[in-house]
Amino acid sequence: MDGMEDAARLLKEAEVLYERHWAGRRDPFNVFTALRSPSDEVNLHSRFLHALLDHRKPGEERRANLADFTKEFWPHTPGFAPDGAKVERESHHTDIYIDILITNGNGQALAIENKIYADDQYYQIKKYHDELKAKGYKNMHVIYLTIDGHDPPEKSRGPLGKEKYTPIAYAKILDWLERCQKRAYDESELRESIAQYLRLIKKMTGNDQRSKYMNELQKLFLRSNDFVIARDLGRAAVGARVDAIHLIWKEIEHELENSNLFGDQKEPSGICKNRIEAAVAPEYGESWKRGWFGIYYSFDSEYKDAKLGVEADQDRGFMVGVRCNKKEYENEYEEIVKKFKSMNMGGESTPWWPWFRVVQSDGTGLILDRDDEMGDLAALLKLSDTTDPSDRRKLAVDICQELKKIRGRLVPPS
Repeated sequence: MDGMEDAARLLKEAEVLYERHWAGRRDPFNVFTALRSPSDEVNLHSRFLHALLDHRKPGEERRANLADFTKEFWPHTPGFAPDGAKVERESHHTDIYIDILITNGNGQALAIENKIYADDQYYQIKKYHDELKAKGYKNMHVIYLTIDGHDPPEKSRGPLGKEKYTPIAYAKILDWLERCQKRAYDESELRESIAQYLRLIKKMTGNDQRSKYMNELQKLFLRSNDFVIARDLGRAAVGARVDAIHLIWKEIEHELENSNLFGDQKEPSGICKNRIEAAVAPEYGESWKRGWFGIYYSFDSEYKDAKLGVEADQDRGFMVGVRCNKKEYENEYEEIVKKFKSMNMGGESTPWWPWFRVVQSDGTGLILDRDDEMGDLAALLKLSDTTDPSDRRKLAVDICQELKKIRGRLVPPS
């Protein structure tokens, strides 16, 4: 069997896995990731876990989620007494803040230290015990909650014995979260919120359907005779993606050049394939190139340090507007901001763009996202279709028209 036949067989096996695990599925909307970074341990995870632990059903005094949690995770005898317990978030004790602290009138204290990517502070876990002991608690324990359930580092725990803390992986609280969801059978908003949080945790811990699909793919590719083929297929996929994005940019550049709007004011193009590759797959390029490139024009006006342009940003898609570095050209930057505010054109600002707007076209906002879901990838393929350039053409015309409007506002006709 030659290389092409091996590659075709491997692709067929991968297709079977895709149909089994992922075909037709897309990540549903998730309010947690829409509002916060998935790794925001303080404002996302600790806030929501605190809300669940402190939740009482209307008309009920008992906090069932709290009783369930302490029953499962309090390791000492006697068991933790949840009735009348106090649940605090960001509890402040002298120079430390405990992410979640559960205490009761029996001298018991259960502290939850939430660690996703943040570093441990010096003697952090030990300080929790010292401060709680100083407050009069006789029976204390710390849950060290992380993605993978690793031990706190020595600099954090100090000489503290293992009986004083328990490392727990986020995957270990999935069962408790599912029970919280079942208890919310008659509280639809809470039930849906827990469902969305569960999806987030499963994705973070590799327990969601997409992770299962990727794990099966990895096992398939790690067969010794298939590893090289899988590597080459991956490189070919990156190359095909770069070609698709480059084709879209060349259409935009062609439309701008044919408009005769800017004459010879065009700056050197930033849309070469090497630069696109560095943004799409930064492991192949230098880190300074990551995430942006575009086409820019000088102004034949008083704005000598600003550029009119269109740029692709990894998060925003196609940004059309005026580029001017605030740090280097603050006066000119502020003049442009003031000018656009007076024109009531809407738009947004960043330290590099005193004014821009994102050109709306299906799928373009995510075409540089290296974690494309299939719907976004389909939009990219549609824009780069060599047999039907109509969508790509429309995008290029829209961008050209936007730049024409902006230039008309800033450079009055002579």
